[in-house]
Amino acid sequence: MVRVTVEAPVKPTEDEAKVRDAATRLFPHSAVVHLPGKVVVEGRELQPFRGRVWELRIIDTVRAQLLRGMAADGRSLSFRISKQAAAAGKVSFPPTPHALGDLQVKMELEPGDLWPDAERLAWWICPETKDGEIVGPT
Repeated sequence: MVRVTVEAPVKPTEDEAKVRDAATRLFPHSAVVHLPGKVVVEGRELQPFRGRVWELRIIDTVRAQLLRGMAADGRSLSFRISKQAAAAGKVSFPPTPHALGDLQVKMELEPGDLWPDAERLAWWICPETKDGEIVGPT
């Protein structure tokens, strides 16, 4: 299964529980580790994130971000999501880092995963669309 890690800094002015909730909103079936100054969420479930992307009808945008963050070895995808947007159940990719920090998401393939490489994983999460409708394999 794909390993998903979400890291979120917790600034002194922030409520740690709210940061945790933002970090788990898109990846709800994950374990939470509280470390000094940050929350780390680890899981293996991609369906809630995938489903939310489809509901929001932002498949092409998310696919572009996933592919942009593909590691050179083709084994992982890394991207940033706005903490504030995630807290509201949205997916937003800030153009520059926010002063309070963003959610740093990494999806890493492991031996035996269904996908041979991270590009195929990105296309599974965000299949081909035409005129706003999914036309690719799901």
